[in-house]
Amino acid sequence: MLTFVEDVGRHNAIDTIAGWMWMNDVAGGDKVFYTTGRLTSEMVLKAAQMGVPIVVSRSGVTQMGLELAARLGLALFGRATNRHFLCYSGFERFDAEPEPARTGS
Repeated sequence: MLTFVEDVGRHNAIDTIAGWMWMNDVAGGDKVFYTTGRLTSEMVLKAAQMGVPIVVSRSGVTQMGLELAARLGLALFGRATNRHFLCYSGFERFDAEPEPARTGS
């Protein structure tokens, strides 16, 4: 995890993360955005503007959020808890068999 922001408004939190990325010259192309809030079209659009290709939420996804993610080519995951999730769009970005964890030597 690169940064963590807690705010009563999910839009404030993502704006804070976007600002942190800009100030620290952090590109979003290899990042995943995770939120506990609902993924609306505005949240999806902000993630796309940050260059983040994968968006995950513990909560649900709105229809407009899903449509926008599909149009923009973003992977959109919702209802993500423990090892369970729903992939709404961009399944081709998901690797069901990730590399094994590296051990320090």
